Amino acid sequence: MALTQEQWASKLKSLVPSWVFTELNRNEAIFQATAKVLEQAQKDYELHLQESFIDSATSEYLDLHGEERSKSRFIGEPDSSYAERIKLIKNASNPPDIKTIVDAQLVNGVSTIIEHHSAENFLNRNAYLNRNIIDFEVLYNAFTILVYKQVPQTESFMNREAFLSREDFYGSNESNLNIFQNIVSAVNKEKAFGTVYRLIERPNQG
Repeated sequence: MALTQEQWASKLKSLVPSWVFTELNRNEAIFQATAKVLEQAQKDYELHLQESFIDSATSEYLDLHGEERSKSRFIGEPDSSYAERIKLIKNASNPPDIKTIVDAQLVNGVSTIIEHHSAENFLNRNAYLNRNIIDFEVLYNAFTILVYKQVPQTESFMNREAFLSREDFYGSNESNLNIFQNIVSAVNKEKAFGTVYRLIERPNQG
């Protein structure tokens, strides 16, 4: 907890004898000025400490965190999804971590990752779309990413971070293409070499 100027002054005064503050000298002003400097120094320190954590960093410092980890911000990417990508410094080529990367970009629903090493995956009701889109071919080192239509909820437009563009404002029924472009960029950067994938937009639930 940051100390106020008066609290710093009290601490400083406790270090010297009381006669230092008699009416015959002007040491009170010196101690108050020193206390003011210490108060500001503590505020600067606590702010810097807050910015050192990815989850609490502001946009400017978040960009620095990303630069240190060679992860640039995508066009229009909000702080929330950028922070998730920066934090993901473990093995990002496995399906759970790929899902974390994709989900951070979404404004609607969560993704489903299907690995193609087994045709049985496609019999799952949550993953199946239709026979014209999902085939039953077993293909190693390949996966499919399924996401719902990325149309922001109406209430999201009052949030400065959620607002996307004039085309999405009030009543748009088309997904924002920037979201899909950012998903592709993020997955391409993190997936293992030699793997291929496809990104499919699925109808919304219900």
